[in-house]
Amino acid sequence: MRRLVPWLAMICLGGFCVVSAVQAWPEEDPDPPPTVRPAARLPALPGKKAPRLDYAVLYDPGVIREPAAAHYSWRAGSGSGQEWRIEDALGFVPKDGGQAVSPLAISDDGRRLAYLRRSDRALVVKDLAGGAAKRISTRVYRPGDDPWNVELAFQGDSELLFVWNADRGSELIDLSSKARFRVGVEFASDLLDARADGGRVSVVTGKELRVRENWKSPFTVAQREGDAEDDTHPVVLGDEAVSVVRLGDMENLRYQLKSVDLRHPAHRVTSANLALPYDLETVNAIRPLGRDSVLLRAERSRTWPDHGYPPGPCDWEEFYIVNLKTGAIRWADYRAAEIWGAEGKHIKRQAYARDFVPKPITERPVPAQDRERCL
Repeated sequence: MRRLVPWLAMICLGGFCVVSAVQAWPEEDPDPPPTVRPAARLPALPGKKAPRLDYAVLYDPGVIREPAAAHYSWRAGSGSGQEWRIEDALGFVPKDGGQAVSPLAISDDGRRLAYLRRSDRALVVKDLAGGAAKRISTRVYRPGDDPWNVELAFQGDSELLFVWNADRGSELIDLSSKARFRVGVEFASDLLDARADGGRVSVVTGKELRVRENWKSPFTVAQREGDAEDDTHPVVLGDEAVSVVRLGDMENLRYQLKSVDLRHPAHRVTSANLALPYDLETVNAIRPLGRDSVLLRAERSRTWPDHGYPPGPCDWEEFYIVNLKTGAIRWADYRAAEIWGAEGKHIKRQAYARDFVPKPITERPVPAQDRERCL
């Protein structure tokens, strides 16, 4: 009996250690910690002499699943890392924790804000440097309309404001001349390029690239996507529309950079092979860089954050800068405006976030071992 007692004590102690270890061991890899502060703790955006803004997101950790009727402050930031809250802009968060859909836009130069004013839901454009907020009249939005169905975006040289309303259509407004133009596209991303003073307008409708030389001329079809090509989305650089076309299947991927010359009536189309370092699942042209270069986003994904999971060892995205004149490709250090959701879960980048300017790097960093294992 005396020998049995120590054995029982050892067995109980071992069992207790095993249970404690199982409880302490995480069920899955820990999520990265949230990287944003609540908007209530941020300083208010100055009414006058406000700084240049690079992005604006409607998100706060811990309140993403609050009722949709609640109002939340926009958080805006600059490339220097500073953030402010915007109180007078209307802001709602969906019940299901999805992307914020409240309308707000930042101009290309970071000096103008377009939003629906919280007090009266009027459409206004605010000059950040001077502080003046001008009410903008448009045929496609009225203060009584449902703000969930409205989208705003600046175009061209930031003198043009795009307004889309699911119930009333879309309109392009020249903020200087007050001219209005019915565009006929559903989202800001479908309006590729527009120039002030009635200049050329390029849009995507379905799988067609359409061009108007001025606001009064009819649209002409510049390029119609073929059945064998991916449904690519072009960007406009000066007088060219550039997109990426994937050829082949998943076992033998090959990408071409397609350029459509918009200066000629025939809209000449040329293609060039992209010398990427290895096969990637998705490559897209996402934004112009000046008039001669374009930024490409390359993705390799299995549990990519867009699906609600933190990135794993076989998931990553890379960015490349392509010079259209020389064909040179450089890897880009591209810091996007990343937002982490409740419990550290990665939230898809907001539709209204402006990404930071990429920095080209001569030599691409050597991939980590886990990346090489996934190639």
